[in-house]
Amino acid sequence: MACSSSEEPVTTTMTTMDGMTPIAFRDAYTAQPTRSSAAYSAEQGIDAGQSIGVYAYYHDNTTWSAAAVPNFMWNQQATCLEKGDNFSYSPLKYWPNESDDKLSFMAYFPYTDVAADPESAESPTKTGLTPLMANSDAGLPSFRFTVKESADNQVDFLVSELLPDLPNGTGAVSPGNADDRSTLTVTDRVRFLFHHMTSKVEFRIVAATEVRKDIAHFHLKSLSVSNLYKDGKLTSTYNTSTGETSYAWSEQSAKHGTSPAYTFPLKTMTGYLMMPQTLSDDVKLSISYDVTFKSDGTTYTYDGEGRLVPQQDYTYSNDATIQLNTMKRTGTDTPLTEWLPNHHYVYYIRIGAETIEFTGQVVEWLDEVEIDDIEIQEP
Repeated sequence: MACSSSEEPVTTTMTTMDGMTPIAFRDAYTAQPTRSSAAYSAEQGIDAGQSIGVYAYYHDNTTWSAAAVPNFMWNQQATCLEKGDNFSYSPLKYWPNESDDKLSFMAYFPYTDVAADPESAESPTKTGLTPLMANSDAGLPSFRFTVKESADNQVDFLVSELLPDLPNGTGAVSPGNADDRSTLTVTDRVRFLFHHMTSKVEFRIVAATEVRKDIAHFHLKSLSVSNLYKDGKLTSTYNTSTGETSYAWSEQSAKHGTSPAYTFPLKTMTGYLMMPQTLSDDVKLSISYDVTFKSDGTTYTYDGEGRLVPQQDYTYSNDATIQLNTMKRTGTDTPLTEWLPNHHYVYYIRIGAETIEFTGQVVEWLDEVEIDDIEIQEP
């Protein structure tokens, strides 16, 4: 059976007590989408000082089943000591000392104290994340999550794959697609493989190819999306036949309305973390911009005294609204109607200008018409 101690946290140096091996944690990733430069980024590993929440199940000499309860660790906070490396937690716990005993692990980020107020107030100290699993509940944890309206405060909500039935021999503490699975043993750190539970969405405004860049300049005034779901419930399941963990969003209710609070300032290569969802017909992308044209020396106007002078710069404003689920994937006729977790979507909005074009048509001569001679008399 496993035992625990509250004397010291796990450090990067492995220690033993009474011949038992302490449990340590590491993190890994399957996808690395970037986020707003001003917001916290989980790129390439969780930063030092950031914490994950861990659920661990002890099920004696049986294998994982959905009837298991997190009786070994329940929402255990584990804090990263060094980015992409070890985590510290207390009280320290140890691997079972009987070879047939099994432990299963699952984790999420960012750690949220269920006793605190985790709702989506616009503050960096609030995660918008609520773990829903009680310590007596069976199966995998579920969560309630709300996307923050401020990009600077958005949270990269991550959930790991289930690591079932550990220890069970060499290579058992990491999923099958971990880089060094063949070299891991039960004395190594438990390596969580996290997935992004939100969708990364990016809007890029570009000029249409027919617009002459030397005489036309676009200025984006505002960009916003209305009627998006901003919250939902995440549940996860584990398939014992395939060894795969799957995730599903449901119970989406609250929507971002037309409030200016959900306006995205355009920055190249800037992504926003959105709630995965089916895009309904009322989800609209709104854009407002100015176009300024410069004279290229061939356009003239008359001054007050009738003299020709080159045309000066002139500007006009335009507003447009687009039904988002009508925008098609590049190179296809298929509209993009759904955002999935762990996917990065890039929308290109091409702004053109109404150009004046001329065409000419040559009309054939009609039949000759003869006119009688007219005699002109001398006066």
